Amino acid sequence: MSACAKSEPSVKATETLAPPEPLPTESVLPTAQLPDSAIDLNLLSGKIVYSSEGDIFVVNADGTGRTQITDHPAEDFDPVWSPDGTQIAFRTHRDGDEEVYLMNADGSDQRNLSNAPRTDYSPAWSPDGQWIAFLSDRTGNHGIWVIKPDGSGLRQVTEIPGISEYPTWSPDSSRIAFHCTFGRILSTGSGDFEICVVNFDGTELIQLTDTPGSNKLPAWSPDGTRLAFESDRDGWPTLPDYEPLGYDAGDFGDSEIYIMNIDGSEQVNLTNNPREGDTFPAWSRDGHLVFSRYGCLMVMNDDGSGVVQIVGCIEGGQFPDWYQP
Repeated sequence: MSACAKSEPSVKATETLAPPEPLPTESVLPTAQLPDSAIDLNLLSGKIVYSSEGDIFVVNADGTGRTQITDHPAEDFDPVWSPDGTQIAFRTHRDGDEEVYLMNADGSDQRNLSNAPRTDYSPAWSPDGQWIAFLSDRTGNHGIWVIKPDGSGLRQVTEIPGISEYPTWSPDSSRIAFHCTFGRILSTGSGDFEICVVNFDGTELIQLTDTPGSNKLPAWSPDGTRLAFESDRDGWPTLPDYEPLGYDAGDFGDSEIYIMNIDGSEQVNLTNNPREGDTFPAWSRDGHLVFSRYGCLMVMNDDGSGVVQIVGCIEGGQFPDWYQP
């Protein structure tokens, strides 16, 4: 993870969190069954941007046409599409710290957007195209900030203890979901992240999850009713390391892709696939989900069925984002 003066006054979310709604016990949470048949790749449309081994790639949703669009000695991660598919925001280490950059969809015109000598990463483009939310520690805390694509309008949205990162927008661009620690100490294999949602102006901060382990990387569904997210609540078994890409099993554990209603109710395990490490969910506009399974890019239906691989583990893929016209 990685100060410039604020261009506008900060809008800070209240530090008093609304208590989460009571959830069913883990024993009664439903889980999706493994699919009987895979999705027909010919039915998938659009393009998926993702990172692999520190560079950014674009691939057709059916797995064809894989193209590398960054090639820099420093690492590039966290790519996200602009709503019109013409630009990509991403995180890079190329300036000696972590910054949010923009580039055209073909990789041209790469430029620094956040431009602060601290940590800036995990960009998320608002569906109306007006704002990019991202994490920054430019005031000392890791909070959610927003900025316009032209670099103006910088403003702080949250300021709570600990780390707040990986924002995702509601379809109407009025709310932001993210994961945070509330100041708790993280330890390897026993994450402390929970998922929250806040209004764009920083008001009405609400905690949605409250389970053992870590709940993180939320992704807002295109119809606005649900959040997909990663959770390791089901345990942390020892997985084999995957040497071709240098993946350490400690980075994955038994992480699963879950889905829940926007009020935190009905939390359902979609992948239900112990020992594989399912992470980084992202939605398509037509309601499919792409995610990373131990470095492979997979696609599934929103009920967990039809799982199919679109990028192999040797090629590797993390932080996918799906654009459909």
